[in-house]
Amino acid sequence: MAKINEEMKRVVGEQRLGFMATVCADGTPNLSPKGLTLVLDDDHLVIGEVRSPGTRSNLTTRPSAEINVVDPIARKGFRFKGDCRVYAEGAEFEELVAFLRSQGAKSHIRSVIVMTVARVHPLISPVYDSGTTEREVRKRQMERLHELNMDLADDA
Repeated sequence: MAKINEEMKRVVGEQRLGFMATVCADGTPNLSPKGLTLVLDDDHLVIGEVRSPGTRSNLTTRPSAEINVVDPIARKGFRFKGDCRVYAEGAEFEELVAFLRSQGAKSHIRSVIVMTVARVHPLISPVYDSGTTEREVRKRQMERLHELNMDLADDA
């Protein structure tokens, strides 16, 4: 059975920004934004590594990771956990870069990370615990964004 369903594919496809957690050599966490996070197939995420040597190094020796992709307006998303493989050269690397380019990636890609998704858990803000609907959450978040933009306009 596929681990990455249509709803997950939609959220990842719309957001593209994930936050990947790996473990450093000293056991401390490393959290790094990944702006080229895409679904490769029903069981794999692909991440274009542009400027994350720490993530790359961590995955080389400790391949387990988690990547969170969240819709900040809906305040919902998913936690993907699994083992990763890093590609930095060769035919597989070139094929993965071509895939990322076909999806609109323009950055210089230094390596590609492929996560084999072992587990997925939903991420849902506690704001929903009181019965608030997604429509209400989206409306509040858009109002907040509008306020922030107005503050920026006032500074100009």
